[in-house]
Amino acid sequence: MSTAIFRTSRQSLSGLNATFAAVLGAQWGDEGKGKLVDILSDKFNFVGRFNGGANAGHTVIVAGKKYVFHQLPSGMLKENCVNVIGNGCVIEVKSIFEELEQLKGIDYFNRFFISDRC
Repeated sequence: MSTAIFRTSRQSLSGLNATFAAVLGAQWGDEGKGKLVDILSDKFNFVGRFNGGANAGHTVIVAGKKYVFHQLPSGMLKENCVNVIGNGCVIEVKSIFEELEQLKGIDYFNRFFISDRC
């Protein structure tokens, strides 16, 4: 699972004036990409997955509640983030509905989009 995150304002990230960051994996297996994107997504307005499927995954714990994502972007829990599953991703329909079920009480309706080319 690879993810890109974007920021629209000129905030500093580690001393750099970046408006774009990409979190890419170079190996198979757990590299911590989902956790890193979760941490960075506080400072960005857009989180997008651009490859992969339901075989990968990451766990995020917020306010003592555990969320297990395999297909959803890590920014789903951040109110300021638009989340996109983009071209090149494989969607397992039953699984993605199970992941969305975890988000009861979180308003993601106008900030979650799936490409028609998944």
